[in-house]
Amino acid sequence: MNLNEWAKRGEMISVLGREIFVIDEGDKENTLVILHGYGTSSLDYYKLLPELVKNYRVVIQDFIGFGFSEKPVKYYFNILEQADFTLELWRILKLKNITLLSHNYGSQVAIELLTRLKTNLTDIDIQKLILLNSTISFNHTKEPDDNFHPLEEFSNRLEVMLNSFSFYKKKIKEFFYLNDTISDDEIEDRWKLINHKNGREVIDFLYNYNTESKLLWKRWFTAVKSNSIPTTIISGKNDIIFNENEAMQFYKELNGSELHFINDCGHYPMLEQPQKLKTLILQV
Repeated sequence: MNLNEWAKRGEMISVLGREIFVIDEGDKENTLVILHGYGTSSLDYYKLLPELVKNYRVVIQDFIGFGFSEKPVKYYFNILEQADFTLELWRILKLKNITLLSHNYGSQVAIELLTRLKTNLTDIDIQKLILLNSTISFNHTKEPDDNFHPLEEFSNRLEVMLNSFSFYKKKIKEFFYLNDTISDDEIEDRWKLINHKNGREVIDFLYNYNTESKLLWKRWFTAVKSNSIPTTIISGKNDIIFNENEAMQFYKELNGSELHFINDCGHYPMLEQPQKLKTLILQV
């Protein structure tokens, strides 16, 4: 699946004045909405999409600033606005019976959506929630100098990686349990999408969403503790960013959740263990 083939599977949809790339496939009654992680795009799910559409209507968007979506220059991107765009897209597509699958940065957007649902700021129809290799930490009670959590670690690594393609190619493999799981062609496609529409000019807000997550934490924590949506946490057991202890803590704090680890798997289960991930998704 090269970039041109992936691009042809989707379309650009105007949402709140911005152009968002969206893939919308399948004709089932239940909808699986996928929110991708930071520095990546909907392309992460090219291995899973053919299987998932057998059971769901699958909707995958590229967040503003990522993938094929619009990348406005000199523009502050934030989680609250990404949530606004997401909700408006769902309204346009008339989505219901939603199972929401989110990864990494997408999980922060998902928790913001959960918070709005709990505070009656929206009436979105989320039936189930799947959080995949999140970077949401529960260490916000510590002093700022001691508060080094998965999101900061992930941001630090990416900031260094984006200096050049050769370094990116070398370091991205560290996110995988087996370095040869991701091919050179896959790495090159990811790099091209980062640079698409001058993307590297707008990707320098690495720490913005880290800071924002701390500012929003009290709102999120309240929603997390009182969550009533059946939630499944799935994590690669060998993830160097969101490790086993972080996943266990998330599971303990998130009301109504269950936890599954995928063995021999790092930060990107959809690329590294797609069949095992598919099985867990379909069990939800």
